[in-house]
Parts: sequence; structure tokens; C-alpha cells
Amino acid sequence: MLDTAVKPWVARLVKVGYAAKGIIYSFIGVLALRVALGMQGGSLTDATGILIRLLRQPFGQFMLTAIGIGITFYAGYYIFEAIADLRHKGGGARGWLDRSLTIVKAVVYGLIGIEALSMVFLNQPPGGDAEDNARLVMRFPLGDVLLVLVGIGVVIYGLTQLHMVWRGDVDEDIDVSRVRREANWLLPFGRFGTAARSVILLLIGGTMAVSGLRERPSDADGYSEAMSTISSFNPWLLFAIGAGLLCFGIYQLCHARYAKIAIA
Repeated sequence: MLDTAVKPWVARLVKVGYAAKGIIYSFIGVLALRVALGMQGGSLTDATGILIRLLRQPFGQFMLTAIGIGITFYAGYYIFEAIADLRHKGGGARGWLDRSLTIVKAVVYGLIGIEALSMVFLNQPPGGDAEDNARLVMRFPLGDVLLVLVGIGVVIYGLTQLHMVWRGDVDEDIDVSRVRREANWLLPFGRFGTAARSVILLLIGGTMAVSGLRERPSDADGYSEAMSTISSFNPWLLFAIGAGLLCFGIYQLCHARYAKIAIA
């Protein structure tokens, strides 16, 4: 069902989450493009790095509060959607896989939202990098196994996104018919952006799984490390990834307008 069937404040907050994602990915892409082009002010960074930069801007606390609330609510909604099976994926192996990947994705974004709110209201320093996070996971019983499983899950999600791009499909949570009427250019942006982000996810998930297998946290990469690896092959590859992440950010910003929210 469309978001007209959802309580208005629910749909608005979920869409704020989409807009927040769009802002973060757009900045990551722009900064990566500046690095690829040799321009000043560029850097290879991740969502945490963008939050730090935004906090330093005028009205930074307000922006981080909006981003934190939007993404946290977005994450909570999609965890609920997956558990309640609002999109009718079913209880079979394929259905549970799709729903589990949705939950993993939502948890990752939820942590970003919580981090943003903690930076504003608790004055907490930003979280660590991928190596720090891997080291934290490994402190738990069977933490290395958990890290391998999460890494495999990220790789599977990246592959499913690439498969979606290859088939020319679009996200099921966007109102395609409305987009085709009002902004048909958005769909190619979404496919290009999704492909670029999928490459990053494959690198992150792969290094995460290797890190768990070797029990060596330093092997785990995040966004900045993955883009640095890509840049080491060819700066133009980094340019393509940066442009793709910018397109993905624009796609998410527009997604806030065209999102199709499922509800029981």
C-alpha cells in the first residue's frame, strides 16, 4: 500500500531518513570526486566523517539532530517492516534472506542515526573506524564468527543490488509510475549510484569476512579504506565511484519525495 495509508507523521519521518541518507552520500561522493580530480578540500571519508564536518557548520547541531532523528526512525521502521513482513516476502528461505538483509541494512543506518544524536546531545566523540569496530566485535564470544557472517551478509546484499541493477529493476520502496511521469531521469541515476555503492559494499563485506577468518581486525575496511583501494588501481575508477555515490545521494534525496511506504 502507498504511504497515503500511513499516518502522516510516520511517512514524513521515514522520508526525512531518506533525505538524510541523500545528504550523507552526496557529500561522500563530492569529496571523493575532489580527491580524484586533485582538487583541494577533498577526502575519502565515510558517514562518520560527514557527520563531523556537518557538526562544524553553522546550524550544525540542528542538521545533525534532523539527520539523527530521520535515520533512526527510518531504521526502526524498516526493522519493523521486515519482522512484520509488510511487503509479503514470505517465510521461505528467499523471504527470510530478503528480510534479514533489510534488518542488517536498517541496523547499520540506525547506528549512524544514534551516533549523530549522541554527538549532539551527549557530546560523545564519533565512533571508531572499521578496524575499531571489528576489534570491538571480536571481544564478544564467537565474535570472529559473527564478523564473518556479517561480512558475508554485506557481500550478499551488495550482489543482490548489482543483480537488481543488471536486470534494470528499481527499489520496491519507490513509486516507479510516479517517477516515470515526473522525473524519469532519476531511475538511471539510481541504477548508476546503486552500482557504485555495491562495489564499495563488496569490498567492505569481503574484508570484514577476511578479518574474522584471520582474527585480525586491521584487515577490515570501511568506506574510506575501500575507496583508497579503488584509487590505488586507477584514479579514474575513484572518479567513477565518487560520481556514482553522488548520484546515489541525489537518488535518495528524491526518494524522500517518491518513497512508497508499506503498512499492514
